[in-house]
Amino acid sequence: MTLGLTVLLAFVLIRFANVYGDKPWVDSGDFLRTTMSFLSATKYPPSLMFLMPTLALGLILLSYFERIQQASFVRMLAFMGGAPMFFYVFHLYLLKVLNFIAVATWGNNQGTGFGFDHVWGIWVTALVLLVPLYIPSRWFAGLKQRRRDIWWLKYL
Repeated sequence: MTLGLTVLLAFVLIRFANVYGDKPWVDSGDFLRTTMSFLSATKYPPSLMFLMPTLALGLILLSYFERIQQASFVRMLAFMGGAPMFFYVFHLYLLKVLNFIAVATWGNNQGTGFGFDHVWGIWVTALVLLVPLYIPSRWFAGLKQRRRDIWWLKYL
């Protein structure tokens, strides 16, 4: 936790000084735009200003999850993390099927596809899809643990 908070503080101090980074942040007079400018960092190629808050948040969450590792939702996340490639590929196919169903039902509402008008719709959909994604991910994570003799399963 201390390391995560230290790295996060270092990011804020370096970024606030506005002397290092991809591009200087700009005070636009609007709080939201100024905040977005402050947090803006280039992911590719990886930059220090992108890695610092990303790793800091990861360290803080790791510390928190270590403290509450017996909670049911933490065990659920562990199962989903036990088969990350399976989860990733499965969610892409599930989203494709849902997109076909939405287009067939309501038609294209975002150009040539179906989409949401607001970000909250994406977040609600993501939370709702955790249940159908959890069940096969848990099964596959269990399969990976039971069948260590199949060497290529560890890559999924």
